[in-house]
Amino acid sequence: MSVTPRRTEPAVDTALRYFGDALNMFDPLRFRAWAELGLTTAQLRVLFLVREAPGVTAGALAQRLGVTPPTISGIVDRLVRLGLIRREDDESDRRLVRNLLTEKGEAACSRMEQGSETYTRRILVEMSLEDLEAFIAGMRAFKEASEYVSKVEPNLAEVAMPGLF
Repeated sequence: MSVTPRRTEPAVDTALRYFGDALNMFDPLRFRAWAELGLTTAQLRVLFLVREAPGVTAGALAQRLGVTPPTISGIVDRLVRLGLIRREDDESDRRLVRNLLTEKGEAACSRMEQGSETYTRRILVEMSLEDLEAFIAGMRAFKEASEYVSKVEPNLAEVAMPGLF
């Protein structure tokens, strides 16, 4: 893995801790989704990716998430059984199967999105304008760095976390 530090390690370590803390703040929302829908984080992610790109194939989902096609197939199978996603044959290429949200899947995504927005908005309004602007600038920079890294190290997830067994 080719990592070129641009900042001091203590700053990176501090940023990692705060980032982890920020992600953990959303556990109550994730736990509600798990309890009410019986969905894992991976299944939730796939649900939202299908919403973002209606008709996406399993292969494209696997590539986007950096997992194998059998892994995605199992996740999508579960979402189909729950009535959240439906599969349709591609009319122009019968070898392809398109994944789309059902009405129930769209309703679940909308509810989670609204809940997440309400939850996050409540936190953000407590920040000063100066801190909020710094947060926006930092998140923009983080997103841009992420996009750059995904281009120069497209297999970073595999390199960072090789097979566990």
